[in-house]
Amino acid sequence: MDIDTVLTQFHFIRPYWLLLIIPFAWQLVAHLGNRVAVKHRKLVLPKHLEKALRIGDASWRKRLPLLFWGFGFCIAIIIAAGPTWQRQASPFGEDNAPLVILLDVSESMLQTDVQPSRLGRAKQKISDLLAIRDGGNTALIVYSGSAHIAMPLTKDNAVFLPLLEAITPKIMPRKGKFAEYGLAEIDKLFVQGHIADQSATVLWITDGIGNDSEKAFIDYFNRPKERSELGSQREGNYANEQPLQLIVLGSGNNKRHADIKFQGDELNSLANHLGGSYQQISVDNSDVETINRLIERNVIINSDSAEPWQEMSYPLVFILVAVFLLWFRKGWTVQWCFVGMLILTAPVQNVAASDAVYTVETAEMGTPMVGQQKLQQIKLAVSQFWFDAWLTPDQQGQRYLKKGAYSQAAQKFTQPYSKASAFYMAEDFKSAYIYFIRVDSAEALFGAANALAQQREYIAARQVYQQVVEKYPAFKPAQTNLSKIQKIIDDINRQSESQANTEDETSTELGDEPQTGEGADEKISAQMLIKQTYTAEQLLADDALTQAWMKRVEGSPSRFMATKFRTQLNQRQQSTSN
Repeated sequence: MDIDTVLTQFHFIRPYWLLLIIPFAWQLVAHLGNRVAVKHRKLVLPKHLEKALRIGDASWRKRLPLLFWGFGFCIAIIIAAGPTWQRQASPFGEDNAPLVILLDVSESMLQTDVQPSRLGRAKQKISDLLAIRDGGNTALIVYSGSAHIAMPLTKDNAVFLPLLEAITPKIMPRKGKFAEYGLAEIDKLFVQGHIADQSATVLWITDGIGNDSEKAFIDYFNRPKERSELGSQREGNYANEQPLQLIVLGSGNNKRHADIKFQGDELNSLANHLGGSYQQISVDNSDVETINRLIERNVIINSDSAEPWQEMSYPLVFILVAVFLLWFRKGWTVQWCFVGMLILTAPVQNVAASDAVYTVETAEMGTPMVGQQKLQQIKLAVSQFWFDAWLTPDQQGQRYLKKGAYSQAAQKFTQPYSKASAFYMAEDFKSAYIYFIRVDSAEALFGAANALAQQREYIAARQVYQQVVEKYPAFKPAQTNLSKIQKIIDDINRQSESQANTEDETSTELGDEPQTGEGADEKISAQMLIKQTYTAEQLLADDALTQAWMKRVEGSPSRFMATKFRTQLNQRQQSTSN
């Protein structure tokens, strides 16, 4: 248990015993005050008699028994009050704290500034966390352009881990980076009653923040949860007043090159603003162990009163006994050699300066060219320091944009749309697409489609254009570009069909969609196809047919989730349009 948990949980089981300190302190101060008055009282004895009768000026020694007695009495009061900071562990209990993992599976998570990739390392950390967790349900929500519950709350790691390995950006039905859509999926878990009356933790694993994600997270985690309204959507009494704990795990490393910058500072700032915790992915298990401690701490802080508080005053009894052992006879004294022994045995920090001589090595400039380069670097550093002092990053990006330095402008901009526009002008269409899809607007989706078209990703570009036309019918440029891109695809299809030498009948099972045209795929003859549908009588009558059908049913988890997520997205779009 860390010091923050101790300070948060510390209290007294029987605090009324502390009231005894008030009369005791009054008696002690009054008694010491009388002694001081006696000391300053004018003596009438002659000086030679006073010198002979007084045994040294040891008033402090006379007060030691009283002070030690007062110290022991205070310890006794504290023991009676019962200090505590943790509950007794139940022999039948377990860590039932639910953990909801919100995993970013957008394309930027494929960056390799951490190995094997940001997403790959994130999945490794999730596996390590599940291995060290002591019980408790875990759910997985994945998001990119849409959010979906990939795994509901479960304790079965044997089911969780294979599905986790199948998570890739390819299974997501819509491209983007909208973490705020995952908040609605968390609410669905509340509605279903999976984390009612429990101290839930949300572990958000990502490499950056989308355009509207910050505001959505602030509103969600700071607003009072209207659990009663959620509870009215299902039977039974639903009352969850336990707060959600947010832990952000940043997957990335700015010390290594990456096309898409890791926004670790922004994630840390957001986590602190929400009263949560931030951890950056490490090469060892220190990040996972810290996250597990934070989850356990949240359970301890928000656990109910069913478990009694543990008495933590037993060590103070030995201190009290040691104090009264010094009072072994009438007129007891305390030998200062005992105190000196304690002081001598205490560790003494050596603050003397070492004899080592520190020297500063200066590198000599080998050639005039090297000296000019170093001087130029110094000038750039000074100018950058000046700009940082007077201009915000976005203002610096605008300045570079006006000068035509589009790549430098893209590195300075902090807003995704401005950064994407600068990348597009710099003809870095891959990076432009990554940042365009982080903004959910007609202009941003239009820019993402244009970036795909510039990369000759015509099929993907057509899909994005169609999304813009369906979602924003008044946005005419999308309709114009959709017609142009469709003409390009038709031309490529006609060219590829003239070169194809296949049967007339084609398969309805296409593989991955081609990037440029639809007619470039090699077609499969009719004899190689298996029928798509069978009746129950056909399956029951022929064992071989049943086995062939079962092999087709047993698909990979990736394909299953891709189909599931696509269906869910279509249903949401239909319900929204209705």
